[in-house]
Amino acid sequence: MKKEKITVLLISIIIIFFGFGLLFNKKKIENILKNNKSISKIYENSEKKKNEKIFDTKLKDKKLKRILESLSTDKMEIAASVLSDGKLVDFINSPNIQSYIENTDYTKAIENAKVIRELKELSLLSPELGKYFKEDLIKNNFENTIKIIENRPEVIKIRERITKLLPIKNSKDTFAQLSEEDLMKISEILSKSPMTVEFVEKKDIKKYDLEEVVEISKTLYKIGNVNPSLAIEIEDMLKGFDIRKAALYGDLYVQDEKYEKELKKEYEEKKYTFEDPFLRYNPYGRTPLAYGMKYESNKDFDLIRVTVLGMGGMPNFSYEKKYSSGEILPIVGLYPKSENTVIIEQLNPIDKKVLKAKKLKLKTVPVDDKLPAIYVEKRVPGSIQPGFNLASYNLSDEGLPFTFDSMGNIRYILKTGKEMRKVKIAKEDAGIWEVKNDEDKFQLDILGKILGRIGRDDEDGTSKNKKTKYLVRNNNVLTVVSYRDDAYPTALFSEFGLDSKDEIFKAIIFYDKNGADENIIEDGERVILYEGDSEN
Repeated sequence: MKKEKITVLLISIIIIFFGFGLLFNKKKIENILKNNKSISKIYENSEKKKNEKIFDTKLKDKKLKRILESLSTDKMEIAASVLSDGKLVDFINSPNIQSYIENTDYTKAIENAKVIRELKELSLLSPELGKYFKEDLIKNNFENTIKIIENRPEVIKIRERITKLLPIKNSKDTFAQLSEEDLMKISEILSKSPMTVEFVEKKDIKKYDLEEVVEISKTLYKIGNVNPSLAIEIEDMLKGFDIRKAALYGDLYVQDEKYEKELKKEYEEKKYTFEDPFLRYNPYGRTPLAYGMKYESNKDFDLIRVTVLGMGGMPNFSYEKKYSSGEILPIVGLYPKSENTVIIEQLNPIDKKVLKAKKLKLKTVPVDDKLPAIYVEKRVPGSIQPGFNLASYNLSDEGLPFTFDSMGNIRYILKTGKEMRKVKIAKEDAGIWEVKNDEDKFQLDILGKILGRIGRDDEDGTSKNKKTKYLVRNNNVLTVVSYRDDAYPTALFSEFGLDSKDEIFKAIIFYDKNGADENIIEDGERVILYEGDSEN
């Protein structure tokens, strides 16, 4: 009897150790079974029946079970593993989608989002399975519905904190009524500008510099664009501050301020004189055929004459300017892609005799490829009214006004940028441009610095394709045709002498692209580019 007990005990120990061995080496044993050709089929059938039993036990829908049973053994095993989550099984068997969408409990929303992630994981196992979830389970707006449920936890957090982050008067009800998509948009906008959150709390705009004010304006403007009611509430909060203009055009002023600081820093590095002046090419980044010059003068002002020597048969271009220390003297009317010779002269203000002279060699870059080509077909020197031809040239999304001389050389370009969109440009005063877009009017100086926004006059928004301008000095008429759809798309500048009864100037401008919406000269006229005498 004692011997039998010992035998039973030994057998039991062996069985236990064998069981542990099976448990810890399950994967190895499974792999051996799978790779053994003689028994792999038996193993696969066993695993398949096991998973089919899991599907049959957990799932109600026969179509879904059939799709799952058609999967490979490995994919069935993945599906069975994913379906170990009871909440996913409950959702598949009874998809109360509306409760998932309308849920306001954060913990429940986290659980629901996990269910949706698992559902997407199952969808990847086969196209038929993905189609079932889209068409049979969730049915309508599958992608949008699962996105809403996945975003639900974040939306609940946002809805709770948004009124604290943006304590704008009367906005609490507006936030409560916003869609989840709009809340997500606002959250994303705010995440990029903590400064805006601080401003809305303290509402002290004087605390911030220009660049920071522009950032705040852009952020609040974007939030206002999400919902009209919010836009009104933000406008009321700011009490007369034009957030839209600051958001749309603020970068232009920020850019100018940066250029001013750079100019000041460079200028203060040494003492500049008339003989050794400070020179800066394109000082504000908008006039690529211009330089700025500065030096220290010991007088209240110097009368300066700037003369750009002519090229290719063009006469010299000269103008005079009173200069005081600290100002920047514009040098404009330069030829592109050239080494321009420019004579700078100090004049006696009384008799205009030359006191000092300085010769400069100023290099310029080629004109922008976006600008059109100009061909002068006819030119009668002496009869043409002096000045440059000013063209309000626009591309599809930005303005690029320029002037050209009577031989077709582009001599001045003003890059107004995409912020201003399409523009019309006119000479307002000596050295000042008036630049209009579809809603505003700005003043810029000859070097492109923005002097200010001056609003917009009410005017007829339509633009005529053909414009005529009377040139009083020479009793001529300038005709500008904005767009001609010939073999090549072109514009036309034509000057007709009322005394001679003949055309005395004709320039054809060749556009690069077909279509007036892609490139067009909205308006044109003859102008004196800068103070003083100009050229023919």
